[in-house]
Amino acid sequence: MTKEKYEHNFELGDTQVFKWKKRAALVTMVGIALLVIWMIFTPLDEIAKARGTVEPVAQVQRVESRHGGHLVQVDVKLGQTVEAGDRVALLDQTEARSELEAAQARIAGLSLEIERLSALVDKRQPNFGKLGDQYPELVLKEIAALPAQRDLMRSQKDVLEAQIAEKKAEIAAVDAEKPELMAQITVAEEERSIEEALVRRGISSRPRLVELREQAARYRFELAQLAGRRSILEAQVEQLRSQLGGIDLDQAAKARTRIAEATGERRALRAEVKGLKQRLDETVVLTPVAGIVQSLPDETIGDVIDPGGVVITLVPIEGGLQFKGRLSPRDVGFVEVGQPVRLKIDSFDFSRYGALNGVVKEISPTTHMDERGLPFYLVEVGVDHTFFRDPKAGLALQSGMTGEADILTGSKTVFQYIWKPVYTNLDLALSER
Repeated sequence: MTKEKYEHNFELGDTQVFKWKKRAALVTMVGIALLVIWMIFTPLDEIAKARGTVEPVAQVQRVESRHGGHLVQVDVKLGQTVEAGDRVALLDQTEARSELEAAQARIAGLSLEIERLSALVDKRQPNFGKLGDQYPELVLKEIAALPAQRDLMRSQKDVLEAQIAEKKAEIAAVDAEKPELMAQITVAEEERSIEEALVRRGISSRPRLVELREQAARYRFELAQLAGRRSILEAQVEQLRSQLGGIDLDQAAKARTRIAEATGERRALRAEVKGLKQRLDETVVLTPVAGIVQSLPDETIGDVIDPGGVVITLVPIEGGLQFKGRLSPRDVGFVEVGQPVRLKIDSFDFSRYGALNGVVKEISPTTHMDERGLPFYLVEVGVDHTFFRDPKAGLALQSGMTGEADILTGSKTVFQYIWKPVYTNLDLALSER
């Protein structure tokens, strides 16, 4: 009886264990099925990684000195934020200022000379205006030159006028001789007429008649010489008068020629002054854009910056920041412009601050070589925000920060991810001979 009860109890226990095993197997199968279903439908992101640094979108500005010079003062420090137009350094202005002042003095001298010559041509007093207050020595020089030039002209005129008076006196003397000579000719003609009558009557000899004729001819010749001399003197007077009037014309012509030359010289000097003013202004080195001072000159105060040398370099603030990373050639075939990016910055722990969202903006057309000679593609990533969390929290990107960009190139399921090595090995195994 006891044995029957034991067998009966064993059969009941065996049935219960079987039921639990069956249930466990069923649960396991359901779990496996659910796991497979989850792996089939659960996606995983495919990413390409690119390490790099944060850089400004705008190029780093090299503030250069076109003419160079002695460094007098540096007004900024490394890392200092400056606004556009701020003074960052001062170069020695002595040479540029002296050249500018010398050119301006030459312009003033030419302007004073032009005014003096214009007054000489127009026969008026010169008006030097405000230049008299700025350049009194030059004005005194021109004031002294004008009377001297007029005195020279006056002396030349006096000489010619004296010569004209002398010639007129000679003409008057000729005119005074003419009546007497005419009277002598009249007397000689009368004597000749009387002598001719006597010779015809035989009262006088012929030699006497010849003598009287020669005398009359000589008087007429002297009269002709006198007339010729008067004509010569009159011509000389006209020539002297022409020279007298030509003094003013000649001086006016010379003055106008010099005015034209001086005007051209002044125009050239004014163009030179513009360049000298710009050179003087450039001794004050100003920032072209707002930015952060990245580097300062190595020279100490008093040393020389070469023409075209860099005074400072600026990292522009305006234009935003971007991330430039190095992408492996193995991944470049899957990366395209416009793909989303998760940007992880080393300075901000990803587990605490997360990542910044961005997008691929540009991929270099060819590879570059790193320090070890390994090729890489350069990828530029634009970021939506340059700060973590709140912009007032101070968790902002800065140029030079390092990090890693996770570029989302696609997606696949967990099942595909797990099945990939199996499929790869089967594919290789089934292709062997």
